[in-house]
Amino acid sequence: MLRRSSFLAGVFALAWLATGPALAQPPAALGVAADPALLRWDPSIRTGVLPNGLRYAVQRSSLPKGAMSLRLGIGVGSYDEADDERGGAHLIEHLAFDGSRSFPEHQLDLIFAPLHVTFAHDRNASSDLKQTVYQLDLPSTDASGLDVATKWLRDVADGLSFKDAAIARERAAMEAERRARASDVLRVLRGKMDAFEDGDLRSGARSTPLGTPESLAAMTPARLQGFYDRWYRPDNASVVLVGDLPPDVLEQKVKAVFGDWAPRGSAGVRAPRAPPSTPRGADALVLSEGKLPAIAGICRVAAPEAGGSPDERLHALLLRGLWEAILQQRINVLRSRKDAPFLEATISDDIRPDSLKSCVGIIPLPGQEIRAVGMIEAEIRRFTAEGPTEDETDAGLEQVRASVRGSIAGNADPSHDRAAKVLDRTLDGMPQLAPREGLRAFDVLMEDTRPATVRAAFARDWSGWGPLAPVNSPRPLSADELKTAMIGDAYKSTGAK
Repeated sequence: MLRRSSFLAGVFALAWLATGPALAQPPAALGVAADPALLRWDPSIRTGVLPNGLRYAVQRSSLPKGAMSLRLGIGVGSYDEADDERGGAHLIEHLAFDGSRSFPEHQLDLIFAPLHVTFAHDRNASSDLKQTVYQLDLPSTDASGLDVATKWLRDVADGLSFKDAAIARERAAMEAERRARASDVLRVLRGKMDAFEDGDLRSGARSTPLGTPESLAAMTPARLQGFYDRWYRPDNASVVLVGDLPPDVLEQKVKAVFGDWAPRGSAGVRAPRAPPSTPRGADALVLSEGKLPAIAGICRVAAPEAGGSPDERLHALLLRGLWEAILQQRINVLRSRKDAPFLEATISDDIRPDSLKSCVGIIPLPGQEIRAVGMIEAEIRRFTAEGPTEDETDAGLEQVRASVRGSIAGNADPSHDRAAKVLDRTLDGMPQLAPREGLRAFDVLMEDTRPATVRAAFARDWSGWGPLAPVNSPRPLSADELKTAMIGDAYKSTGAK
């Protein structure tokens, strides 16, 4: 799964609703009146649940005119794979393009070509830790083209077959992906840094959907069929249609195509969401990849958040965005100094099933890696001890609110982007808000926000393992020097060698 770049760039680009349950206090504890209608679906989107448990959402969109976007989301990814199934979710994704109940092997490209649907651009799929998504974008709402597209998505749902020859072909394709990743120097470096930060977290080990060479080699048709039957079920899936047809027509299409989809066998059991309990304090990793410039980071890995209502989850996300915005501004002030030892430093966060990882990514000046890490960690310690000021809190609130206003102004998404966002919401169990309702929800949830509220949210997020400092440096560095730069006398006093 890709790390989110930042709250402001990531959350509001997704209509500022994302996964991740509550942190800090629920809105009621802050004096915000309970409002059961605070978070409700955009009325232009029709949602429902079929008797078999399938969730769906349909919406009319004329951007672009006459087009149609279809999405099928399955609520399983690499995180829930058993050890002997690793790579299974991604392998099934590959096999969906290799032939199915209604489409002969090797014929999908020929069948979709007259519809002007090309592989990768218009017809694709992806999988990550939590979900597998299939996409189809049609340039026309022609009935025959829509019939073909929905028939293929239904085949993906319950019409795939697993044969040795097809598995062997797609296994080879996945191993080619693995070799390509191994030849990407920057990806390999990032992987080493992630492995250091993630320790023995399940999410870290399964961050790549490719499994292991051993698990792929042992993948039999029976094992893959078992995985498919446990997870590809209507009550673990969502369908979204967005395009230039009336909602009544789109809704009836969903019901006609997917209404008789029935589960086979028992449902899959989710892997544990709790992180390992092993304590882990300040630590540093020094790498020396001479082909790449100096790169550094400071990370914390906190426990996953407990479940909560949609408004609690959104409130938690907004508070996270607020402290990130305030701390980012402080870091930007440091960067503006003439003696600043870094070119750039950016806060990011990554919400996984078993953890919340928050990081500051740093591009230090040559030879200034230790000073850059030390300066930024010192600012973080000040923020931890003091929290934001009233002025910083007010400025941060206005900055985040401005992003909400910006999302309202730029709400003319094409159908393929809108379909992706709506699918994210249905898979997350969160509503896609109408733009102006988003601004209203922000005002209600953040009405009584004070510096102490922000400080409490930061303390929750910036906790757990760490601080962890992975650094790539062209020159030799000492991990002990990095640890001392991060926590100073507290590290020296341990007598660590």
